[in-house]
Amino acid sequence: MSSTWQTERRWLGYAGLVPFAGCCAVLVFAVPVEWSHLAHETLRHYAAVIASFLGAVHWGVASDDRDGLQHARLRWGIMPALIAWTLLALPGRAALLGFAALFGLILIVDRYLLPVLDDAYRTLRLQLTGGVILCLLTAVPFVQQAS
Repeated sequence: MSSTWQTERRWLGYAGLVPFAGCCAVLVFAVPVEWSHLAHETLRHYAAVIASFLGAVHWGVASDDRDGLQHARLRWGIMPALIAWTLLALPGRAALLGFAALFGLILIVDRYLLPVLDDAYRTLRLQLTGGVILCLLTAVPFVQQAS
């Protein structure tokens, strides 16, 4: 794999953390309440989108069935989106805690179901997932309970 491709993948991955960090910063540094509510809603919805994206990776990899995990990948591939959709119905802090747990679960399942992916991807995913979970957990105490 070319180093240019690896670099681009890394930059795009870290760019995906910007919305998590930005929403978290707005919540932590408590600008007007309206902004806090918007940041919380944006954070929840962005988390749902990214969780769905990570599930979709399994559908792409499922076409390569050298290891017999094709059906498991297809079935798991829809679960992050369904779980995320359910988490969107939860109130404030519970939703963010649920998303933090979901991203941890996705990482664990990926370690088992995606052994065909390279070590650089796995390392990047570990770093990105750590960043996502850190942002979500940091935001939790700053979410208004009425949200």
